[in-house]
Amino acid sequence: MIYHRRAFTLVEVMVGFSILAGVALLYMVFVRSSSKELQFSADHLNAVVLSQKVSEDIIEELLVNPYGFETLGISGSSGELEVVEGKSVFFSFIEDSKAPFGKIDLNSDGSINPQMQPLYDTVKDFKFNVAGQRLAKSGDHEDRNLMQGAVDFTWKTQTGCGEFNTSVQLFSPVTRKKIDLGLAVDEDAIDARIPAQVFGRPSQSISEISASTGENVEALLAYGRISLITRDFSGSQYYLKRKNEIKQLRSRLGVTPASDLEKQYELRKKIAETWYDMAQLCYQIVAYLEPHYGILQAQGKLVTAGGTGFNSVSYQDMCYYRIIYEYFVASLVQSRYYYNGMLHPELMAYKGGKIQLQLIQKLVDIYRIIAIIPTRSGGMKEYRSFLSRISEVSEGRHPYLYRFAVFERSLLDQPDEWMKRYPNLKGISDVVVKRVPVILDFIKSTTVSMVTR
Repeated sequence: MIYHRRAFTLVEVMVGFSILAGVALLYMVFVRSSSKELQFSADHLNAVVLSQKVSEDIIEELLVNPYGFETLGISGSSGELEVVEGKSVFFSFIEDSKAPFGKIDLNSDGSINPQMQPLYDTVKDFKFNVAGQRLAKSGDHEDRNLMQGAVDFTWKTQTGCGEFNTSVQLFSPVTRKKIDLGLAVDEDAIDARIPAQVFGRPSQSISEISASTGENVEALLAYGRISLITRDFSGSQYYLKRKNEIKQLRSRLGVTPASDLEKQYELRKKIAETWYDMAQLCYQIVAYLEPHYGILQAQGKLVTAGGTGFNSVSYQDMCYYRIIYEYFVASLVQSRYYYNGMLHPELMAYKGGKIQLQLIQKLVDIYRIIAIIPTRSGGMKEYRSFLSRISEVSEGRHPYLYRFAVFERSLLDQPDEWMKRYPNLKGISDVVVKRVPVILDFIKSTTVSMVTR
């Protein structure tokens, strides 16, 4: 007789449930693990995005101000910062969400707050630290122009603490540019012309002229270079040609329709650049000849009775130095005028914020120089006024510019610190503030003495 089984035995049922329980347990472990990994991946991605935002802010700050870490409130290390509630400068200008729109009030707007869901809950547990230092803390080594920055984010996880670290190396120039002004002049060619064209002795060398006159070689070379370089510049028609170019450009600008913004911008730019190039060349001559006047003042006898050949023509060449210096100042002021004109609201709306920032940076450099020129008494007042306008326009709109303007105005109240911070400006100051007035007095007294002999 054959029996047909219609049910499982107890043993089979228990074995089946055991297998099912094991599979279910494995599945639950897998799902739980996947959930944790998914959450970790999402948090890690958020940390990457937040870190990138902080890094970009640092880059923008340093583009505007080489001392950007200071204006951001970071001295070495920031300490632990939070992303939400406007508790860090990096996350205080997120969204303009309250009227009047177009300007963020940090007391009531701009930060990530609980009303900004789900963003607030997503980032509220993130903390971060920002650190930065120069590769060389002092001196003129090139490494001093490099900043090493680090951004470290941490956040809570179900298993402990997540962490994401990133580092950046940024160019932030604070050392003096190394420029050899002698490269702009062919000294050998100039020196070869000195005996004949300055002293009227084509058959003699500088050493022979020195031996016969009692003037030392250094003084004769200094006097000869001053004479020929200023004479060449005054006779080159360079300044008149550039002014004629500017006259033509201004005529074209005058007939250009105001609606043709591209042409308006390009013509103003060309005029400003031409004036600036003229100022740059004139300054190079002034700065190159400055130590030569020092030698002449310290060592030159400048006595015509000694047979040196110093004559009224040579002294007239010395007077051209003052004219070249005045060309430098006038050209710089004119350049500033046309760069300012390029900041017209319609032109900036057409060209965009990047061009506007570049123009402001160019103007800052020019305003700084004009501010220290002794013959431009209102220069410092003009610069302070310009910084005030930047502060007014950028407050609540462009935090990088606003912080720079506030920082720069504070430095103006500390002239020595201001010069220390900007060694290139100090180099210009050493020439135009300390030496040029002395040189101009020397030229005046020497030429008057020559005339009255």
